[in-house]
Amino acid sequence: MPQEKNQTDPIHPRAIERRRFVRTAVGVGALGLLPAISACARRGGSPRVVAYVSVDDVLAREVLAACTAATGVEIDAVFDTEASKTTGLENRVRAERDRPRADLFWSSEGLAAVRLAKDGLLAQLPDSVWSSWPASHRDDDRRWVGFAARARVIAYAPSRGTPPMSDWRDLAKPGIAKGSRAAIAIADPRFGTTRGHLAALELAWQNAHKRDLDAPTLDEWLEGLRANGTVVLTGGNAATVEAVVSGECAYGLTDTDDVFAAQARGLAVELTLPRTLNAGVAGGGTMLVPNTVSMVAGRPGPTQHVERVAAWLISPESEAIQCRSPSRNLPIGPNATCDPGFQAEDPLAFEVADIAGTADETAVRALRILGGTA
Repeated sequence: MPQEKNQTDPIHPRAIERRRFVRTAVGVGALGLLPAISACARRGGSPRVVAYVSVDDVLAREVLAACTAATGVEIDAVFDTEASKTTGLENRVRAERDRPRADLFWSSEGLAAVRLAKDGLLAQLPDSVWSSWPASHRDDDRRWVGFAARARVIAYAPSRGTPPMSDWRDLAKPGIAKGSRAAIAIADPRFGTTRGHLAALELAWQNAHKRDLDAPTLDEWLEGLRANGTVVLTGGNAATVEAVVSGECAYGLTDTDDVFAAQARGLAVELTLPRTLNAGVAGGGTMLVPNTVSMVAGRPGPTQHVERVAAWLISPESEAIQCRSPSRNLPIGPNATCDPGFQAEDPLAFEVADIAGTADETAVRALRILGGTA
């Protein structure tokens, strides 16, 4: 059963954040209130929009509070659970296509936005939001832009004598270090950034074969992980870090923000940003996972207010908040100045649209190979 992050964690002061002025509706039951809330607000008082948000709620609340302070637009944010949150909110947008309840979708990764755009469920962003953004992090048809990225990393605990990994392929080599239960922890690949990462690895290695470069097939790599001992965890990427910290596993496939969160709690865990392809192959580093912002087609909110919120979410101020937060997201906008303390050298080059259609099938296959239950 998917689990949420620990709400008593000292770096996640939810009790404090909930007293901020961003109004928040959480879960399926709250969705029925949104049309009434929005309609009431639009007849008088402050302008208001509804945002579906798959980002960690404490970080999102801080960003949205700052957005409201800067724009004057109140934001009703709807969150979902940790392990399946992006998929769950994507499905809500899809289920509400005949009567949209959300104005904006702020996703913690890009696959959901690509699929929703393909199905005609996203509207075009204004040119003022889209045109100045780096071409590698925006949709050619103006339906989403990516910002404030995390990176896919391998977590390990050097205090346990575990050596670092500099290449994703090394996880499949025989004889790697093991924890008390297994060598490797991985989140359920059907959800979150693990799903997109596996699809991106498969695409990168397929393209490498076409160029006669050294690379495994994804299935070969997964079989190697299984042979080394891999546990599939339902608690998301944070659970893989916890498995490393506890000594249950030697290595964990996760994101930068989950490792930084553990370090902020004083836990002994480090990370590497492994390469996907051999050194010297351009575009062969690790995968970056930007957030994305998009506007829902047929949205109920006034366009000018929705556009103001979308524009602010990708502003230098927004990226700076996320960079300086415990998540330490990497700014990718043209005017970014904050240093999160890591740099993704030569990040993996790929088109998100090229993996959006294959990610689900790849995830189910990966779960089966790794010994999980599809």
